Amino acid sequence: MIYKYPLENQKLDLSEYTAAHAGDKTVQYKTVDGMPICLSYYYPNDYNSSNKYPVFLFIHGGGWASHKIFDGEQGWQGDYLGYLARYYAKKGFVSVSIDYRLSSPDGQAEKYQIIDCYDDCADAVDYILDRASDCGIDTENVFVLGESAGGHLAGLVTTKYNRPGFQLKGSFLVNAITDLEGDIQWKERVPKKSAHSKLAKMPESEYAKYLSPLYNVSENTCPVVLIHGEQDSVVALAHSEGFYQRMEELKRECELHVIESTNHAFLLAEYTDNLAACKTGIRIIDQWLSEKGF
Repeated sequence: MIYKYPLENQKLDLSEYTAAHAGDKTVQYKTVDGMPICLSYYYPNDYNSSNKYPVFLFIHGGGWASHKIFDGEQGWQGDYLGYLARYYAKKGFVSVSIDYRLSSPDGQAEKYQIIDCYDDCADAVDYILDRASDCGIDTENVFVLGESAGGHLAGLVTTKYNRPGFQLKGSFLVNAITDLEGDIQWKERVPKKSAHSKLAKMPESEYAKYLSPLYNVSENTCPVVLIHGEQDSVVALAHSEGFYQRMEELKRECELHVIESTNHAFLLAEYTDNLAACKTGIRIIDQWLSEKGF
């Protein structure tokens, strides 16, 4: 289904969550060229590692090349999506905000290409699942959300990540880049050449499709909720529309939610000047989760 929303004031006070945007526990899940790559856990109020909790993974945007280290904090502690990780921790999820190596500005430097950003995200998911029994994680109920370039990476986790016996429960792609082949602007960030073990085996002309969530949708893709601002001037609405159409073609569960009078990065409560759209996006996520019993 496709839904369209006018901007409306939502009765949702986010100040409690933005004030607690730093994770409860930050761990290093890998090292790249001596640089630690981290993720942050956010726990429910009643957290007990002997119990099992649904899991919500968050992947930040920033054009693959930047993240937010809040003033006064030392290193990675959750980025702009940290407040949302806290919000869902308060709702009973173990939330995890994932960082990844930042690509080179043009995306061409070896080991710092888009595919390397995805590798880090996949390794982070492995790290989390490998320690599920120690962290009270229910591997049957894992959700992922990504925004902008983080939506692209979450889209790749949704369509490409493969672990025997594991299936995502649902994916939320927010103003996500889904098509690197058909969008000239974003295709510029696709590596022209790469020594990466996966890309080196294929012609350079196939890189963009390989790295596009749109072209990796399959009959096994989990349910996906797409949320996009109607007036997004950074990532065209066509990215979500194309992904939705592909999911429909393969008869996969998918919803597209379009928010009127809304530009890019609306879900970032500590960045956006459109809190009405931010709260509308959260309401969409809440409603979908509620319908699934969460």
